[in-house]
Amino acid sequence: MSIRLRGALVATPGLMVGALVLGACGSTYINTAATTAPPTVPTTLPAIPADAPLSELFAQLDSLMRGLDELIVNDEGDDAALERIEAVWDAAEPQIRERNPDDLFPFEQALTLARTGVERRRPADASKGYKLLVTAVNEYDLTAG
Repeated sequence: MSIRLRGALVATPGLMVGALVLGACGSTYINTAATTAPPTVPTTLPAIPADAPLSELFAQLDSLMRGLDELIVNDEGDDAALERIEAVWDAAEPQIRERNPDDLFPFEQALTLARTGVERRRPADASKGYKLLVTAVNEYDLTAG
């Protein structure tokens, strides 16, 4: 419907809204037959030997925890990294406990922060955990025992 005012054609607001709404409609087709699942890639890493030297295990923990905060921010690979951190820690923890159980505390603090960082999506916790790990490794006497 339109109204003529002094020789000008003026559309009513209802017609304008209708034209905008109907003009925005289009044909969208989703072809579900063409979708395929992404290929699965095995992500299995080799097992950590229980008798691996602590220096090697500490180096692996350092490498894995160094970028954990970025993995959390990007929401990509943080769960897999934490899983590997736990596997390395499972090999390192008994060796540290055997030498001196009191030395476990700073490492446990670092691992706890890594866990909460991933589980609660808190990159700052993972970053703090890495700093604690570096301090714990630097203060740990690998020659004692």
